[in-house]
Parts: sequence; structure tokens; C-alpha cells
Amino acid sequence: MDIFKLVKLKVKDHDVFKESIEFDLFQITDVVASGKPYFTMVLGPNGTGKSNLLRLIIEIFKVAFEKSKKSEINKYPTGKYSLEYFLNDGYYTILNTLGWFDGDPKPDGVNDPQNEKGLRIFKDGEEISFDLNILPKSILAVSIMLNDKFPVFVNNDFSIYNYLGVKRDANTAGTRSYITKTVEMVFRAAHKKSFIDDTAELLKFLELDPHLFISYYPRYKHIFFKGIMTVELMDDFFNDYKKYLNRETKPWSIGIYKNIKEVEPEVIPKLVELLNYISQRLQPEYEGSRTKFYDFDIFDSTTDILNHFNFLPYLQRLDLISYPEIVLQKQGRYFSAENSSSGEYHMISTIISVLACITENSLVLVDEPEISLHPNWQMKYIEFLNQIFRNYASTHFIVCSHSHFLVSDLKPENSTILSLTKEENSNNVENNKFKLISRQIQYQTFGWSAEQVLLEIFKVPTTRNYYIADKIGEILELISYKERDEIKIRELVRELIDSNIIRLSVEDPLRPVVDRLIEKYG
Repeated sequence: MDIFKLVKLKVKDHDVFKESIEFDLFQITDVVASGKPYFTMVLGPNGTGKSNLLRLIIEIFKVAFEKSKKSEINKYPTGKYSLEYFLNDGYYTILNTLGWFDGDPKPDGVNDPQNEKGLRIFKDGEEISFDLNILPKSILAVSIMLNDKFPVFVNNDFSIYNYLGVKRDANTAGTRSYITKTVEMVFRAAHKKSFIDDTAELLKFLELDPHLFISYYPRYKHIFFKGIMTVELMDDFFNDYKKYLNRETKPWSIGIYKNIKEVEPEVIPKLVELLNYISQRLQPEYEGSRTKFYDFDIFDSTTDILNHFNFLPYLQRLDLISYPEIVLQKQGRYFSAENSSSGEYHMISTIISVLACITENSLVLVDEPEISLHPNWQMKYIEFLNQIFRNYASTHFIVCSHSHFLVSDLKPENSTILSLTKEENSNNVENNKFKLISRQIQYQTFGWSAEQVLLEIFKVPTTRNYYIADKIGEILELISYKERDEIKIRELVRELIDSNIIRLSVEDPLRPVVDRLIEKYG
């Protein structure tokens, strides 16, 4: 049975997680497959390390992958860590040998060399060798933020990892490259009926028409797009461009063409065939326009463009076609994805990328998906993921968020909520005033109102919140009786204090009442 669940990460002496902390990412009682993907929602204010948690998970699996491939390992994550997960028939633990956690028993047969850098893996308590078959099949990192903390590997030897964010490398990001990457994902998966069907479902969710066009503008149209291109003519252009262009500047793509000709000569006739195919299908940008473009709808089953998918990126590298555009349609009106709403753009790019890359036994790490999403979409987001990834029940999604709307969409049979908070640090390690606390939330939050989630999960009180106002009213009613039940009153006031009522705004009209209740009965 395919099943992958990330269970727990323990870490200390890390650059970010300095004190010992456990992140319980999965409720072990739920290990029997529910028939749906599993969701762990990690909640916490800024500065609690949510993004660094996702990054550390990736870094640990990267070293495990390199050990499986017997590759040279240039960098280990800092600190001491233990990562536990289920995979199919076993319970696995990956840990380093820099030392053990206080109170943890050492696995049998481990000598615990304190000064040795390394990584070890255990299956059901017995040490085994690293192997690709005992790692998740794919790790997907999803973000729309320019400053996400996911690693980007330009020369990606970490083949089970896909970064699905907006950055081109560690320091640069851009809309154009992100659209190009999304189109590459479409090319990767467009031959799968399931991908086409799920993409149609995505467009329906976004209330868009069932069309998704990939569009290009030709370059050097008078040379390459007359429908008469040959291998000899293409060779002649790149060997003697001055014959065709009225300029001295050498096209930068000449070196790329020569490399293709040397390394992949069989590709050149395919490119010639594709150029002549596109030439017959160019259309004016608008009636009477001399500017022409080429596009195709991935839902058009009559087109034979699938035969050419793999070669369109070659034409782009050779600067013979423009960067691609994604064109959408709503109530018959066409518009570029770049001109869509930020929420539409976000959902189109991220969901399509995940659909193209996901496999059984995937780990999908999503950082702040609520960015740019309307509250209506936030409230439906998790259920939408449940539906669209229904065929990947062995997948574990870990979602870091600030959104209380997402919390109310989590069903108890396939979800865990993890709350990260900072509390005063009595140990005062390295003069840190606050200590990070990680807690599993035991409430079943499905169907909760936004107010209840804000109060119970995020501990954000306001007297405009029904639950706080109701509790204050109950206390005042008890106080109004001649024979007061002071034990009950103190109990209710204690509940107010536990709900962080002391953080109530000083401008709130009921703040003086709350202060007086706490002063007398707290």
C-alpha cells in the first residue's frame, strides 16, 4: 500500500531552532490511509520559524538523497535533528550523529561518535543503508512569495525535489521566468488525461471558461516563418547571419545553435518541421494587424501540437519565438495570466505546477498559500486540494499559514493542526527572551466560524467576537445575583484570561469592564 506521512521533526542547536523542540506533524492513530491526501497546518505569527521548518525538512532529505546516490555531501544542516516518517511498510528515522536528545535512548548498535558529522537511517528501530526507495518519491516546494526560504538548486542533482516558486535562483525572481516555468510544467504533463481533467476543474473553481492557451510571437518572421524552412536554410542563417540581417550585431543564439547541432543533431529537422507547422497557423493580433502570433489550447484534442511540445523550448532558446504567455478566458473575454487578478495568477501557476510534478508518496510543502486569495477562496482552499489531488492519497501536504479561514476547512480524518508560539524563556538560553513552543491542536475545527478560529486557535480576542462577548455577559449575569456563585465566576474569568483577553485593545469599550473583572476575580 502506498502511504507516506511525515510524523515528527526534533531539532536543537540549529541556527534558528536553538533550544530543543519537537514538531508533531502527524497523528499516529491516523496512519491507516483515509483515501485522501493528508494535511498538516502549521500556524504561528511571524518570526516563529514556519518557513525555516520547511527548509530544514528539505535540507535533511537532500543529504539523505545524496547518501543514497553516494554523492559528495558539501553541506549538512546545522544542529542535531531527528526526522521520523512512515513510508509504505515501515517507520523510518533519519538522524545525524552530532549527539542525542536528552532522555532519548540510543538506537541499538550506535556508538554515538560525538564529533563525527554524518547522517543515519533506521527502519523500525534497526539501522539500514540509505536507498532512494525509502525516501519520498517527490518533494515539492510551493510559494508565490519573492522572499520565500525554499532552496533553489540551479544545477539540480537533487532530482526528487522541485522548487515551484517565483525565484530563478537564490537572489533573483521574475514574472516572466515564472510563467515560462509554468508553461514547462504544462508541457511536462499535457499528455496525461488526468492532468487535463484536473486543470479543467481548477478553471471551474476560479470561474473561468474551460480554455487555457499558450501563446508565442515569432521572431525573424520574414526568415523562419514563411513555411519554406529547411535544414540547409537554418544552417545558412546561423553560419552567415549578415546575409539575412541588416545589422552588425551577432545574434546571441548562434552559440546555442552550434551546440545543439553538435550535441543533438537529430533535433534540427524537428525544429524545421515545427517552424513550418507554426507558419501555417499564425494569426493577426487583431483585425488588420501586421503583428501575428501563434497559440494553442491545451484542451483542444484535435491539435497535433503534442507532438511538438518538447521542441518549443528549443525555439525559445534560439530566440526564434518569444517568451510564452498563458491566456485565459472568462465569459468569452480573453486576457493574459499576467493581467489576471493576483489570486487567479497564484492559483493557476501553483496548482498547475503541483499537478504536473506530483506522484504517489509525495511531500508537498506550501508556504502561505492565502497570499492574494480572496477569503471565499481561502475558505474553500483545503477542500479544493482534497478534491483535485484525490488520486494522490499517499501525499502529505504541510501548509504554513496565518489564515484562520483555512483552519475551518480542515477535516479531522485527514489533518493535523500545529501551533507555534513564543513564550517567555525561563532558561534564558543565549540571552533569548522568548522560547518557541510547538503544540498539536486537539480541536476538531472543521466548520468553525472565523471568530471561533481567531479566538480558540490564534488567541485573538475582541469583544466583537461572539464567544468573548457571550462569556463576559454570562459573568456579569452571575455577578448580578444576590447569592453569587463566586467559584463559577472565578472559573469563567480564568477562561477569559486563558483566551488572552489581556491583549484586548485599550480602545475597546469593554476593556475597563474586563480589567475590573480580572482585578477582582482573576
